[in-house]
Amino acid sequence: MFAKILVAIDDFGRSQDVLDVVKGIATEGVTEVHALHCRVRELSGYSWYARENRNEAAFQAEAAVFDLRMAGLAAGADVRFAIVDRVAEAILDEARAFGADLIVLGPPRRREVAARMFGSITQRVIQRAACPVLVSPRAPGRSGRSIQTGTPASGHQS
Repeated sequence: MFAKILVAIDDFGRSQDVLDVVKGIATEGVTEVHALHCRVRELSGYSWYARENRNEAAFQAEAAVFDLRMAGLAAGADVRFAIVDRVAEAILDEARAFGADLIVLGPPRRREVAARMFGSITQRVIQRAACPVLVSPRAPGRSGRSIQTGTPASGHQS
């Protein structure tokens, strides 16, 4: 049983599987859940810019809290700025500040080869976390891509 769970959320549509895992693990009245949404910043030319505006980031956090509270869990959320290649460090800092007993992450966006070449937020968190890390599996039938192409394997109709 975990008293404090930190869940890192990205886009609410992609985070539903992660939130379902947290709802399955958490114990009502015992577990406190803290959702973290990182507002990623990048350097372009001589200035920094965020990929999403303040309202979009706040919506992601508030939607996660609403979902967790509807499940009967004590939940709160935070939105943090994170430099594009320092998201894992932001998650780990938040976990330390919150005193998390468990960190829950979504499945890696990059496949194995790309993750080996460029690194992975999930991999960095797992390697450096002071507490257990649970990685939510991809939902069955989802490839992780937003566009599905191709035709059915069999050419006949049933």
